[in-house]
Amino acid sequence: MTMAMTPEQRKSNVRLGLILASVACAVLIGFVAKLLLLNS
Repeated sequence: MTMAMTPEQRKSNVRLGLILASVACAVLIGFVAKLLLLNS
């Protein structure tokens, strides 16, 4: 059952996607920074 998304749903999905992507980037940057700081 594929229903057409309303513009409000699409907007909230895009916002959620951006939030999740930014959190993932922050975790990845923190992990890389930790590796660089501990290995140097």
